[in-house]
Amino acid sequence: MTGKIAVGGITRTEGLVIIKILGAGAGQDLVGRALSGLGLKGINISCVTSFADRDGLNNLAFAISADDLDQTLGILQAMQDDMEIGRIDYQRRCTALSIYGPHFSERPAIAGTVFEATGEAGVPIHLIATSFSTVTFLTDSDRAADAEAQLREHFLVP
Repeated sequence: MTGKIAVGGITRTEGLVIIKILGAGAGQDLVGRALSGLGLKGINISCVTSFADRDGLNNLAFAISADDLDQTLGILQAMQDDMEIGRIDYQRRCTALSIYGPHFSERPAIAGTVFEATGEAGVPIHLIATSFSTVTFLTDSDRAADAEAQLREHFLVP
């Protein structure tokens, strides 16, 4: 017994940019309008999260291919005034790492172990998304190999 948690595998997606839409006015349907506007122009979103801040303003963060950055910024900047967006930030050279397996939602400690492992290695986490079977995070591309190696130390990966 290794003490490691068995998982289905680890995937890595390189060449991503994180986009952050910050401080959009309440009631502006930020998520629907932004994601629909991008999708209708053929821009794929690989990871997304949204939240309201303590001032009640809406915020959205998501990852796109670096190849889509200029087009994405153009689309979002065209919406900026109408949606009362405070600012649009982006971070280049990001990589998504996903650890997957069956029934993660029924198994405790998966996400905790992922982020304990990356924390031990000093790997920065910029965005997290989870599903019933996957825990995904985005980090700096130059730290992705460190993150993956650390995950393999903590999980039993086929």
